[in-house]
Amino acid sequence: LVQQLEEELRILVADYDKAMAEKQAVMNEAERCQHKLDMAQRLVGALSANGVIWEQTVESMSEELVFVPGDTLVACSFASYVGIFTREYRETATQRFVQFLQEKLVPLGPQPDPLAVLSSEAEQARWCAK
Repeated sequence: LVQQLEEELRILVADYDKAMAEKQAVMNEAERCQHKLDMAQRLVGALSANGVIWEQTVESMSEELVFVPGDTLVACSFASYVGIFTREYRETATQRFVQFLQEKLVPLGPQPDPLAVLSSEAEQARWCAK
């Protein structure tokens, strides 16, 4: 009888150990899943913040898109016709051309700047540094 009870106890202990090992494996998996979920939530949060920025950028660009043809026309005329003259003459000629385009109701940006269309601020800074 004692031997039979010891055998049953051994079987129960083995089953218990097996169940505890399975429990630990499930807990480890749950911990890994929780970590993945946390990382996914951080990513979604970062992307949603980026989405707001992109939405604002698209809205801003949509408003400015109407000015692209006119501003490009000013920049092209600047590069083609007045680029070789003195700064004072270029500014005067460009200003007169802008006034002409405004009279003809060509959509232009608030401050049509041929250099801003043709170059970046970094390039302009390099020019000034030389």
